[in-house]
Amino acid sequence: MKQLILAATILLNNAPLGVQSFGIPPPSSLASRTSSSFETTIAGRARSTHNGIIIITKLYAEQEEEEDSSEVAKEEVTTDDEEYSPQLDDDDDNTNDQADIDATNQNVVKEEATALKKQLYQLAASYDRGFGATSKARNEADDIIERLAKINPTKDASRGIDGCGDGDGDGDDDVPLKAIWRMVWTSAFDVVSLGASPIAGPSAIYQDISEPPVATNIIDFIPRAQTLFPSSLVPPSLLRAEVKTRASVRSAERVGLIFESVKLQPVEFLGRKVDGLLPALNVDFTWPRTVLEQVAQYVPGLEGTIDGEENADALGYFEVDYLDEELLIIRQNAPGGVFALVKVDSCEP
Repeated sequence: MKQLILAATILLNNAPLGVQSFGIPPPSSLASRTSSSFETTIAGRARSTHNGIIIITKLYAEQEEEEDSSEVAKEEVTTDDEEYSPQLDDDDDNTNDQADIDATNQNVVKEEATALKKQLYQLAASYDRGFGATSKARNEADDIIERLAKINPTKDASRGIDGCGDGDGDGDDDVPLKAIWRMVWTSAFDVVSLGASPIAGPSAIYQDISEPPVATNIIDFIPRAQTLFPSSLVPPSLLRAEVKTRASVRSAERVGLIFESVKLQPVEFLGRKVDGLLPALNVDFTWPRTVLEQVAQYVPGLEGTIDGEENADALGYFEVDYLDEELLIIRQNAPGGVFALVKVDSCEP
């Protein structure tokens, strides 16, 4: 357009003075006009056969053709982009929709798990962790645990429990069970029956798997009178029993346990700490197994089966029904029963 204005200016400078009679402004004022104003002037008033006006009109027509061609090219490019972009938009929309669906499903599962865990905790508080549970309460707990097992977020829960997965990885991520767990509910008869003793009753019960493959069951006992009378009348006493086991992987959700020792340690007596004063009673179960292993190597078919590591159904194991960042539910093989445990920072009495 600048070239058009320059050409018009030159022609008008060389044209007769009669050109101005058509209403075309002189060159001095033309130079200060915008291209739009100049186009309007040429299109509306230049209808003479004068050579200068004819040339200007021709230049204007050629400029119009160039601009029209440019606009058509732009429209074609725009049309091509519009025809191509919907496919990309559809793919992006489908991906986003699927991500939204997955996120929604995860939220629904989490909300369901939270509600079920709340119900289980309420039962545990109402029925003294299962020691005072009625048949109805046990059935309710079993139903809750069964529903939780169906939405268990942790697969291959036994991973690394044998100590082979806690090397160069991320620690707890390599060993999902690695933690200290405190029992909040049980239906196992061998544990519930401990509450029937008239002399001492169970206090806190833990399963310490902070250093796999060692898994230690801990039960704190307190005098029965201590639960009936205030501490001003009966000073506190506590005896701790520790059953040390060695864990192994039997299957993706099954953990084998080999008993190694039992330890009875007085921790507190009549309000005084005595864990460093009174000796602990230790019973070591490893030496009989060592003797059996020595004999087994001479008995066909017996070698390698003492610990049950080659038999997933050998005695001494538990199944993981549910495991997340705060709750562990396991089911022992014999004498049966389930345990619900919450993660804690310490098992100090």
